[in-house]
Amino acid sequence: MKKLYTLLVILILPAMMLAQTPDVKWGGLFYIYNFFHSNTDFISTTDDGNTYMYIHGDFNANVDFGKGVTAYMAIGAWGQHGMSPYYGGGLGENVDPSVRILQAYFTINDLFDTPLSLRIGKERLLYGDGALMFDGGEDGAAGVKLMYKSKMFCADLFYYRYAQMGGIVNVGTGNDVYPGNWNIIGIYPTVKLMDGKIKASPYFITRSVQTSKDETDSPMWYGGRIVANPIDGLDVVLQYVMMGGKNENNDTDYKGTHLRAGVDFTIPNMPLTVGAAYVSNSGDDATTQDNELYESVTNGPYTFGFYKDWPGFGPAHLMTTGYGFSGLAPHNATVVNLNVINGHVGVNFNAFTLRGDIFIYSRNWVPDGVESAMGNEIALMLKYNYQNTLTLGFTAGIWSPGDYQKSMIEFPGSTAKAESATGGYLWLAKSF
Repeated sequence: MKKLYTLLVILILPAMMLAQTPDVKWGGLFYIYNFFHSNTDFISTTDDGNTYMYIHGDFNANVDFGKGVTAYMAIGAWGQHGMSPYYGGGLGENVDPSVRILQAYFTINDLFDTPLSLRIGKERLLYGDGALMFDGGEDGAAGVKLMYKSKMFCADLFYYRYAQMGGIVNVGTGNDVYPGNWNIIGIYPTVKLMDGKIKASPYFITRSVQTSKDETDSPMWYGGRIVANPIDGLDVVLQYVMMGGKNENNDTDYKGTHLRAGVDFTIPNMPLTVGAAYVSNSGDDATTQDNELYESVTNGPYTFGFYKDWPGFGPAHLMTTGYGFSGLAPHNATVVNLNVINGHVGVNFNAFTLRGDIFIYSRNWVPDGVESAMGNEIALMLKYNYQNTLTLGFTAGIWSPGDYQKSMIEFPGSTAKAESATGGYLWLAKSF
C-alpha cells in the first residue's frame, strides 16, 4: 500500500506543479457604525431613545482562472452587535449575527469572443440610487445577468430570485405550493454621450409574485436616468420612474411615480461645493381604486447618493425609518409618500470633509383638510481620512416637526406637544 501511495505522489505531484495556478487576490471590508436617536415619534410625553453598534466585516477573494473566467466570493457578517457573554444582549435572539456567504458568483467575460459577459450566482444590486432597486449593500441576491459593454453603450439583462419563499425545507412535503417567490426580470442599458460626460439609462423591470394558482402581483417599473458632467465641477442627476402592472389579487393597477433632480457645483480652484436636490415619492390617493404609492423593486434602501456613507436623507430622518435603512417600501411611512427639498454646502480641505444640509419634508398626498408639511431637518457631517488609511466620520441632525405631526399629536384634549427628533451616528471604515 505504501508503494502505491508513493507511485501516486510521483505521478500526480509533477502534474499539479505544471498546472496553471489561478490568480487569487484577497481583500476585505470592515466598518463600525454607532447610531443614536431620541424622540423619533416627536411626542413630548414619551421617553424614546437608544444607541447601538452596527458592524460589518468580510473577507473576499477575486479568482482569475484565465480564458476570461473569474469568480468572486465574500464571506462575513453584518448587523447589530452587543451580545454579552453573561447576560445575553436583549437583541431578541440574543446572539450577534453569524458568518455566511454574502456574495458568490462566476463571471465569463467576452463570452465566445464577443462583447457579452455572463454572470451567475449571488451578487449585490444597485440601480438608480436605490429608487429603482437596491438590496441594502450587505447580502446580495441570487440570479443570472447577461452584460454587454462597448465604448458608447452597455447593458444589463437580468433575472433575480430576490426572495425565495419555501424551497428545500418543503421538498417532499407537498407544502411548497405557490409560495410567493419574488422574481425580478429587467433590462438596464446605458448610452454614453459627449465622451462619457452624459450617461442616459432607459430601463424596464418587472417583479412577479405568484399569490395563488391563478393570480399574480406584477408591478412594473419603467423610466430613465441621466447623469451628466457637462463642464468641470458641475454634476447633474435627473431620474423619473413610473410604475405599471397589476395586482390581480385585489384588482388594483400600480401608478406610482418617483422623481429626483439634483445638481452639485464645485467652485473652480476652491474646496467649496454647493448643491440642491428635489425628490418626490408619490403617495396613494385614497379616493381612487388605483395604487399610486411608489415603492422600489426590492423595497430596499433609498441611498440619496450615499452622501453620508449610509443610505437615506438626513440622519434624524434616517432614524425614523425601519431598521435605520430608509427602505423605499410600503410599510416605511416616513420614506414613501414623501417630497424632499434639499440644499447643501460642503468644504473639502485636505483630509477633511465638512457638509451642512437642510431638508424640507412634506407628504406627497394627504386627504382634504390634512396638513402636508412635515417640518425641516438641519444636519451636519464631518469626515476625516486618517493618514489615507482609515475613514472616520460623524453626522447628526435635528428634525423640527411640521404641521402634519402637530395635527397628529396636539389635538384637542391631548397634553402632548410635538417636539424635535434627533439622530445620527459615528463611524469608521476600511477596505483592504
